[in-house]
Amino acid sequence: MHSYNRNIQSPEKQQIIGVVGGMGPESGVYLCNQLIAHTDADTDQDHFPFILMSLPRMIGDRSAYLAGEFRENPAYEILDIIGKLENAGAGVIGITCNTAHSPAIYDVVVRELKRKESAVRLLNMPEETCYGLKENFPLIKRVGLMTTNGTYNSRIYETLLAAMGYEVILPDPVFQNEVIHRAVYDPGFGIKANPGSCSPTLNLLLTQAVDFFEEQQAQAVILGCTEFSLVNMSSRSNLLFIDSSASLAIALLREAGKTERALCTV
Repeated sequence: MHSYNRNIQSPEKQQIIGVVGGMGPESGVYLCNQLIAHTDADTDQDHFPFILMSLPRMIGDRSAYLAGEFRENPAYEILDIIGKLENAGAGVIGITCNTAHSPAIYDVVVRELKRKESAVRLLNMPEETCYGLKENFPLIKRVGLMTTNGTYNSRIYETLLAAMGYEVILPDPVFQNEVIHRAVYDPGFGIKANPGSCSPTLNLLLTQAVDFFEEQQAQAVILGCTEFSLVNMSSRSNLLFIDSSASLAIALLREAGKTERALCTV
């Protein structure tokens, strides 16, 4: 995927990028690093301005909410952070969690932003990831998904990809829960519990996941959980892995280079 040139707009016309982080904390930092990595810059001043708000204790776990483990919708906590970002000057905003884009959460965020007549443009991570796949790899037809249970059960990516004409490869519910979701959420060795490290057990689960998609002849696999961006999946296989965090970062840079301010869209 291409980078964005610093001369898209003069600095005074660039919108400030707002990043809703903390889901998990390292994933938000990773996305911000992608903003920097995908900007063609020679000096500090060439980079796009951005604000990261990582307030993990404010936002309940999205998969747990969707599974009915608690009643308070994380949408309202996310909305509060978006409001803080807007007050700080952000004009285009991304949420660094795919599961937060489940309709039960994301649609509430969009509805409330419209009700409040917010001026921010909120980008949709799964949509931007799928559009980026289609734009950059037009010959790909069979796409696998590595997601949390919340994203898996909400069918966010599955619905988008099917509507775009892709053959979607999904694990069965048992494999999804015991291998892919567990790789993220296991309290002992999961990525959330140990960002930046990879135990033998986690390595085994990730290998099993890769083997599954290779056996199913996937041409690409979308990393539909931002935690998978932290474990360098591309070093494990010749499969094409589509990084949803990088996809969102590139989209944020694209939108930040525009001069108009638009309302959020679904």
